[in-house]
Amino acid sequence: MRAPFHSHTSMNPYIDYGQHELDRPIYRFTPFSRLIEFFRTGEFALTRTSMWDDPFENFIVGVRFKIGRATLDLALRNVVHGSCWTSKSVSDALWRIYSPDKLSVRIGSTPRLLGTSLQEALTKYPHSQWFIGRVQYLPQASIVRSATTLAKEILKDKSETAAARSVLLKRRSFSHENEVRVLVIDRHLKSKGGILKVKIDPHKIVRSVMIDSRAPKEVSEMYRTHLVEQLGFRGRITQSTLYDLPDRLVVELDR
Repeated sequence: MRAPFHSHTSMNPYIDYGQHELDRPIYRFTPFSRLIEFFRTGEFALTRTSMWDDPFENFIVGVRFKIGRATLDLALRNVVHGSCWTSKSVSDALWRIYSPDKLSVRIGSTPRLLGTSLQEALTKYPHSQWFIGRVQYLPQASIVRSATTLAKEILKDKSETAAARSVLLKRRSFSHENEVRVLVIDRHLKSKGGILKVKIDPHKIVRSVMIDSRAPKEVSEMYRTHLVEQLGFRGRITQSTLYDLPDRLVVELDR
């Protein structure tokens, strides 16, 4: 037996965000080839959260309730999809994790730009809902202890907001990521192979592109040319200086 969910048009889709924070930048690290695909197709891809590596990220999504001999399934496992961003502008760890070939890029946007585009894209899918929220980092034991309480809240609330909050919990060992998650609860079952593609104009959400500091100069120039001349990108394009060598240290000594 599955518990029905319904969305509320009056709900606030920005979770743990104040209005004054919606225009602050957030970033996503991605291979350049995926950025090009996004610009060419206009398809913003989100991954089914049940496919994420960390089992604790789906600890609550897969919950089932036992009522006597009956079992109640919240039917969330296959409908919650997400895209992972960060509020951290400079991070050695994130460049090393998400740019192992030293050729990836970091794109910049804002919660408001992403939310506005998602709102427009989902108007023809009234039973699906988008959210943008900050991840909370908790000790592993706390996540396990809170699972029952939050699951009961989801069952009682019957709204998508509680379902979205259930995938905004992560272990403290990942707190360096300062993660922000863009979520879509796909009640129209448009996802294929665990990937949900939402039609969005990339020029409306991508404000900047930063190239890995370790990318060769010729690669960096090729990226710039492709973005500007072939894709018509008018945002800011820079190359990170995180790994640039500092000027040689010169120490003057008294004679």
